[in-house]
Amino acid sequence: MSNDSKHFDKNQLDKNEFDKSLSEKEKPDKFPTEKDQLSEVERGILLEKARLNLETRTIGGMRVYLMSVELAEDDPSTIQEDLQELGALVRSLGDDCVGVAVQKRSKITSHSLIGTGKAEEIKQSCGELKVDYVVCDKDLSPSQVRNLEKIIELPILDRTGVILQIFRKNAKTREAKTQVDIAHFEYILPRLSNSWVAFERQRGSSGSAAGRLRGAGETQIEMDRRRIRDKIASLKKDLERIKTERNTQRKGRAGELNVVLVGYTNAGKTTIMNGLTDSHLSANNNLFETLDSAVRALKGHMNPKVLVTDTVGFIQNLPHALVASFRSTLEETSHADLLLHVVDASHPRFQEQIRVTEEVLESVGAGKVPKMYIFNKVDAVAGGLRVVKLLARNYPNNICISAESKEDIKRLRDAVVDYFTKNMEERTLEFSYADNEKFRLVYLHTRVLSMIPTDDGAVFKVRAPTEVFQRYFSGENDERSTEGD
Repeated sequence: MSNDSKHFDKNQLDKNEFDKSLSEKEKPDKFPTEKDQLSEVERGILLEKARLNLETRTIGGMRVYLMSVELAEDDPSTIQEDLQELGALVRSLGDDCVGVAVQKRSKITSHSLIGTGKAEEIKQSCGELKVDYVVCDKDLSPSQVRNLEKIIELPILDRTGVILQIFRKNAKTREAKTQVDIAHFEYILPRLSNSWVAFERQRGSSGSAAGRLRGAGETQIEMDRRRIRDKIASLKKDLERIKTERNTQRKGRAGELNVVLVGYTNAGKTTIMNGLTDSHLSANNNLFETLDSAVRALKGHMNPKVLVTDTVGFIQNLPHALVASFRSTLEETSHADLLLHVVDASHPRFQEQIRVTEEVLESVGAGKVPKMYIFNKVDAVAGGLRVVKLLARNYPNNICISAESKEDIKRLRDAVVDYFTKNMEERTLEFSYADNEKFRLVYLHTRVLSMIPTDDGAVFKVRAPTEVFQRYFSGENDERSTEGD
């Protein structure tokens, strides 16, 4: 094509060639993209494909744009910290945050959360940055998601949607997968795509073909919703069966002491779990790395045996659907003999994280379970251990450690053992030689202080929790037992 040609096929020229071919006065405000020339139905198909790709992908590597809203009463620093946490959530999926936008507003509207003009700006930025999907730090209603997707023409996730994706990625056991699937389906049910209605609008209302197809879109959506509701019901039945199995396993451990690790996500619970129990669980520096409850014995010989349980981490605004679905798992905390509340002492908002964790514990009936505060990551705190101890002084029964230090882990283990030792009862039990099973249970579940042989058996002085005596030595032996000082 010669330089003096008057006519140009814009579809066959890239942006630079087109810009060079026009004077500054003739240049358009926005270079037309391939998507701009598509019909509404074609755009809907592209958006649906993008949603499906996001929903079914198994690896990271997507490009993400973050957005939020700042109201007059909001603290700008809090908004920035929330966005940083949102970025950490996105990176836990293996994706990259390539842009961010915050709009100051006097109030949040029910239509699209942000203004139409701002949404158009985000759309343009996303096109230039080759973004795959957009994440909003606020929870969005189904209508807000649809309206934003219509403008931005990319899949829109809110904070809950991102957390659900992380949970789906990290769930390994049958119980965790079932819990996550329930929460996921309950989340997408009201957000089910309206693509079939878009096709219906394009067909029009006249002609025999249109008459035969009228209403097909709505019927398809209802079919999809019914399938999802049936799936949720089936999964809940599965979860009830799993819960029954969990209760049976718990009863089998009734004579053993149970320590449960709780805390904000990425506080270091799994690293501490590995140190206390000589386990090798995955403890990568990602949010919600651990979803599956793991139970291991505290290392070192101790009677009765002490079991340590790792649990899912908490986070601010933890989705209600996840709390409900993971209730059977979280209820492990209400059956604990001791909670180790792990706190990331290096986090600038650790006090807020403590509050969030304790609110969740309260909601699952574990608010009154004895707890010990474990201020972790003291090696990352400016000012060191002295500063941490000053920060921790408002929290009773605390210990400051670095989970990477073997000496600190040993100190924590000794603190746990001391706690149980101080809270054991001392009793005297007498059995005949004919009752061999009682001899075995005494040595298995109690700390034997002394054993005095008799003509037909032995008298034991032991220490153990009340629950152990009630489970294994109730009835006739209780009458012969005496309380220690």
